[in-house]
Amino acid sequence: MASEALRQFSLDEIAPIFPALERLGHPCVLFGGQSVCLWALRFLPTEPALQKMRRLTPLVSKDVDFQGSRDSAIALARALGSRAEVPDERQAFGNLMAGKFSIGVGPDSLKVEVLRKVPGLSANEVQKLSLLDARGDTTVKVLNPVAVMMAKAWNVANIPPEGRRDAEQLLVTIICARAFLRSLLSAAGGDRPSVRLALKLVECALAFAESSTASKAADRCGVDWSQMLPHAFLSATAQPELVRLREKRLPLWLARMSRHKSSTPNNPTVGRLLEILAAHSEPLCAAPSTRVRKSL
Repeated sequence: MASEALRQFSLDEIAPIFPALERLGHPCVLFGGQSVCLWALRFLPTEPALQKMRRLTPLVSKDVDFQGSRDSAIALARALGSRAEVPDERQAFGNLMAGKFSIGVGPDSLKVEVLRKVPGLSANEVQKLSLLDARGDTTVKVLNPVAVMMAKAWNVANIPPEGRRDAEQLLVTIICARAFLRSLLSAAGGDRPSVRLALKLVECALAFAESSTASKAADRCGVDWSQMLPHAFLSATAQPELVRLREKRLPLWLARMSRHKSSTPNNPTVGRLLEILAAHSEPLCAAPSTRVRKSL
């Protein structure tokens, strides 16, 4: 079999895993590189930035990551004709790995890892920020684009970049998060309960962008967190809750975002992705406020 370290798999190639998970009642949540691929492909037809990004960074990943329990790892491996390697009681303490196994994809071997936690997210966040997404005739439980963005930012801030594509994938998820938030707010229309539910996710994204993890990620790869918002939609809406967001919350938030340090990445691909993001940025829906404490 080809080397797992070299082989990169598309979302279509890992698709046989999804019916098995559906039959098991969706015990695992997809995250990691393949979740980036899923959302990028979902919004690719309507997002020119993603179309350009795809030419620079392919929508593939060397493995597939799920969040789940030891029992779910064992059950999934069995359903796919494999056997999970799970940590014993001594190894399990402090170990994120719930179980891992490999399955054949043509002549190659795909590594499947089930982690007890998603690094950078709490168990409560994983539960609240995951959803069922249709993939052909089946569904997959996956982190929504905002949560994928948060998890990828944690990787950028905390894991050495050698041999990894976290920074590239984070910049892709900025566009996905913007498209996802736009679609939620647009679909809500004038239904105020739906608008408030969408605003909770917007607030989750805003709060994360003010965190130390987000600040460190911005410092390391130059990401501009203001680009995750659908500014054009927010500028045009007359929905009272969104007008308050635009006029009250966002000016202060944008001022704090402007204080994030930004560096020029050494990775030329990341630099070119940043150029694409800048070229497809939307004019800010509000001007940054000057009423921000100097200590921030």
